[in-house]
Amino acid sequence: MKTAVKPSPIKTIVITRSKRGNEELSGKLKRAGFDSVPVDTISLSPPEDWRVVDGVLRRLDSFDWLVFTSAIGVEFFAERMRALSLRLDWRGNPLVASVGRRTAEKLSGLGITTSFIPSSYLTKKLAEELPAAVGARVLLLRADIADPKLSEGLRARGFAVEETSIYRTKFVKKRTDDRLREADLIVFASPSAVRGICGTLSMTELLGLRKIKAICIGPVTAAAAQENGFANTIIPRSYTLDSVVDEIVRLSEQND
Repeated sequence: MKTAVKPSPIKTIVITRSKRGNEELSGKLKRAGFDSVPVDTISLSPPEDWRVVDGVLRRLDSFDWLVFTSAIGVEFFAERMRALSLRLDWRGNPLVASVGRRTAEKLSGLGITTSFIPSSYLTKKLAEELPAAVGARVLLLRADIADPKLSEGLRARGFAVEETSIYRTKFVKKRTDDRLREADLIVFASPSAVRGICGTLSMTELLGLRKIKAICIGPVTAAAAQENGFANTIIPRSYTLDSVVDEIVRLSEQND
């Protein structure tokens, strides 16, 4: 009778965010007892020309809703509002919607109240559930490569949507790391991270990583991972980095 082979313990995890994002996630993983191999797949930078954004920010009160889909978008927004000497503690319009708790916490730290968070942390849910009347004016401040489905969903409900890129996403050039061969898991926190790593690593490195489990922050990211050859994807119970770490801890305990 053959003895069942016990899964090897999880020790090393590839993380695939921006440099700053990887530093944040690496710290969370280190506190949970894991080593990480950061692959900086994307870099985030302000718009090349602020004129369009500035024009929108100077007429914020003409919108009924202001929508944020990431904490980094909030950071770029706050920085530019300060540069223009515009108040962050406004009252009245626009009301503010956030796709998730972490983004809402970032807003709260600036003194901005979040009036709406969808039932699950997905842009699709935000488009479906935003509590506004037909004809409401909605401003989206997002990345230049953001998925258009949010604006399409809002327009389908009869809202007047204006979308402006508050920051740019660039894919980082190729690099290698010998530790990739030792990885037990890979983490994707966005579809752009999936696309980024496919353009960052060699085919040999990618083939190796596609054999291990990929923890994806949500179903949209998981779909992007699967489309790019990462067949073994796992989605945490809620779509946050903390839940990603919790899921890794759970998997590790199963392997002990």
